[in-house]
Amino acid sequence: MRDAEVRYGALIGNSSDLIFEFDSNGRLVFLSPNCSSLVSRPLDEVLGKTVEESGILESLHPEDREPLFEAFRHVIKTEEEARNRFRLCGLDGSWRCFEGVSTFCRQVEGSRRVLSICRDVTEVVQARQDHQESEELYRIVTDVSRDMIIEIDTAGRLAFANRSVEEITGYGKSDLIGKEYISFFDLVHPNDRERIVRQYEEQSGEPGDTVHYPPYRFRHKDGSWIWFSTIGTWYEKASGEIRMLEVSRDISREIEREAERIETARQMLERQKLESLGVMAGGITHDFNNLLTPILGDAQLALLDLPPDSPVRPHVAQIHHAAKRAAALTRQMLAYSGQSPVSIEPVSVSRLVEEMGQLLEGTISGKAALIYDLPDDLPAVEGDIAQLSQVLMNLITNATEAIREGAGRITLRAGTVEAEKIDRSRVIGDCEPIPGRYVFFEVVDDGCGMDAETQSKIFDPFFTTKFTGRGLGLAAVVGIVRSHGGMIEIDSEVGRGTRFRVLFPAAQQIAVFPTPEETLPVEQWHASSTVLVVDDDEGVRNLLAETLRRVGLTVLLASDGREGVDLFRLHADEIRAVVLDRTMPDIGGEDAFDEIRRIRPDARIMLISGYSEERAAWHFIDKGLDAFMHKPFEPAVFLEKIRRIIDRGWDPNA
Repeated sequence: MRDAEVRYGALIGNSSDLIFEFDSNGRLVFLSPNCSSLVSRPLDEVLGKTVEESGILESLHPEDREPLFEAFRHVIKTEEEARNRFRLCGLDGSWRCFEGVSTFCRQVEGSRRVLSICRDVTEVVQARQDHQESEELYRIVTDVSRDMIIEIDTAGRLAFANRSVEEITGYGKSDLIGKEYISFFDLVHPNDRERIVRQYEEQSGEPGDTVHYPPYRFRHKDGSWIWFSTIGTWYEKASGEIRMLEVSRDISREIEREAERIETARQMLERQKLESLGVMAGGITHDFNNLLTPILGDAQLALLDLPPDSPVRPHVAQIHHAAKRAAALTRQMLAYSGQSPVSIEPVSVSRLVEEMGQLLEGTISGKAALIYDLPDDLPAVEGDIAQLSQVLMNLITNATEAIREGAGRITLRAGTVEAEKIDRSRVIGDCEPIPGRYVFFEVVDDGCGMDAETQSKIFDPFFTTKFTGRGLGLAAVVGIVRSHGGMIEIDSEVGRGTRFRVLFPAAQQIAVFPTPEETLPVEQWHASSTVLVVDDDEGVRNLLAETLRRVGLTVLLASDGREGVDLFRLHADEIRAVVLDRTMPDIGGEDAFDEIRRIRPDARIMLISGYSEERAAWHFIDKGLDAFMHKPFEPAVFLEKIRRIIDRGWDPNA
């Protein structure tokens, strides 16, 4: 008995559990030493007292008191064991959670007792609660996540798929759970599959091993493609099982936005390139036209002076011819920059195409056959016949060069199409068709065709696929079409030929082909008036002076705007016409114009410029400008305009 008491005492003294013994009346007859943390007085002072009297009741959570009393009564009444959980507050004020087992026992003398052993399970309960909260949080996160979340077991089967999988891909959980994960690579786009499979197979499968899949396309159940970005990691579950957790994000919209951004940047760069090259082309053309004006004009005057049998006449004629070709080149440069002088009138597209085709038939004879498909009842388009002819000439020439010798056909076709039916994917540049009807002409060849890279460059200045090719070519075509409010479609495939379609808004007017304006020979008209010439270019001044003097006119010359205004002020009564350059140092043409008109409001003024009429003369629209002449020009055309100004008289209302 003594040994048993020693062992019992050692067990009780070293136990971490709380041990209580109650008699049948609920009075404490024993407490283990560690129960001192529940009461503020010595334990021997609480023996023989009830829970309420001992102060232990105050340590018991109010919600747990009645269930404990009910358990005590149950044990006394039925002599059966009872288990319960309750919370106790220590002297430090913290709540601890206990699990208790209450057992009925009978003493030797026959008294009835209840022995309660209570274990502190606070950490266990907290861990279980944390685990439950973690599982609940994981469930909520996976359910509400807009990303696709799946788990793969070590056998390579899908063990879990969240709700978003079906929402994103269209495949239900029954289509996925338990299936071989590797089989789902069959749903990856063929162009992406190899690298995705390779990355999956290169994984070690060790916990912590992470893999990032680059963006790839996955086939939706409806057959469409979804762009995914996926990250996966291997982890070990509490059970010891190894799983791969993958999170895949639908980035289709981001991919589309990036593609749109790249396309927008490309279009902006293209626009900036065209604008900068246009500015450069306009500036070069202005200076070049100033140089060409005296070359072309003096050559024509020299031809007038030379006898037909002069040995130098062929050389001068060659200079004159070369100058005209150079003038045509400057017109192409202006057309590219969108600044070419335009004479707008209703044009019949069918007739224009037919006449241009007939004009070029001789040059393409033996290499290709021309086929016409030109309706007679098409609406007119508003345009400049000369520039539209240049567009056709470029397209037909290119079509001819794309065909092997004597082996092809070129079809010239015209027609109409509504704006909404224009194929925007084939339109060059970022043009947007305006609502309404468009008239088009097509140049279709069955030649070598072009690949996508060539098509992206053909409208660049000086780009060519010909060994000896050079010039502005299709770049000028773009400038002309753009200046007419039109657009260009291109459809080409290597080995199957090319189709260029040029579209212009339909006009309301009836198409006409005006006859060329007649001009008098240089020396057929004579006058005795005075003309003031104001131009900072010496060559241009000398040419104009020589031309005017040939018909009997007196010429006053000024090298800048300030000198021109001063001369006009001195000779205002005798000057019948003023020839004024648009761009000059010190005082430009616009300011000189205003000062001359202030001196004499009815002064007749002709503006000359190396720029187009639209760019050079728009400041003068409301000021009554009498005439405009674009450089370079020939003396006969210049004199015809001067004749009209002088012969019209001085009536301000004329």
